[in-house]
Amino acid sequence: MSTLNEREQVNQNQPNRGKIEISDQVISNVVILTLAKQEGKEITQKSRDYKYYRKQVTIERPDDNSVAISVKVRIKYGEKIPEVTSQVQQAIKKEVESITGLKVVSVNVLVEDVIGLKGKDTNEEAEGKEENKQ
Repeated sequence: MSTLNEREQVNQNQPNRGKIEISDQVISNVVILTLAKQEGKEITQKSRDYKYYRKQVTIERPDDNSVAISVKVRIKYGEKIPEVTSQVQQAIKKEVESITGLKVVSVNVLVEDVIGLKGKDTNEEAEGKEENKQ
């Protein structure tokens, strides 16, 4: 582990190359992919699941170096809500901080729905009917 003086010297030897910014969309995409991974899904930006997740994520920026994240999730019937939401919070915090270097000050999780294990829930059926109309 380097001392503060060593780190200061390293930073002084590197010229300022300009500002790096990460858009809220990038952070949101990291959150979406993390949520999908938690559910065991692999998604693309063209998938219906991606479009669903996009509506469930809110990003706030208290300052330039930190982010507050809010997500809405559906939990499968029978799963323990405190355990699942805690896992979601930890996974999102870890991934966003690791990938972006930003400090995650909070991950707020709203359990929006409980879905059945067999068959489709009513939200998915309604979405499917809407897509068939188009």
